Amino acid sequence: MQSVDSLLPKPAVHVDASVRQECEGVVDIPHRFITSWEQAQLHAEDRRRLGDCRRLNHAKAVTITALAK
Repeated sequence: MQSVDSLLPKPAVHVDASVRQECEGVVDIPHRFITSWEQAQLHAEDRRRLGDCRRLNHAKAVTITALAK
C-alpha cells in the first residue's frame, strides 16, 4: 500500500539564477603602458571579481548541499 506522501507531487526545486551563473574571470590587462593609477584600478577590479566568485561558489555549494538532502 502506498503512503499518502508518495501520492502527492514533489514540490518544484527553485535555484536562483544568480547561483547558476559563471564567474567573471580575471581582468584583461591592456597591451600598452599603464599608469600606476590604472594598475591600481585593474587590481581592485580583479580582487572584486575574485571575491564575487568565491561567494558565488559558496552559494553553489550551499544550494547543492540543501538539494541533496
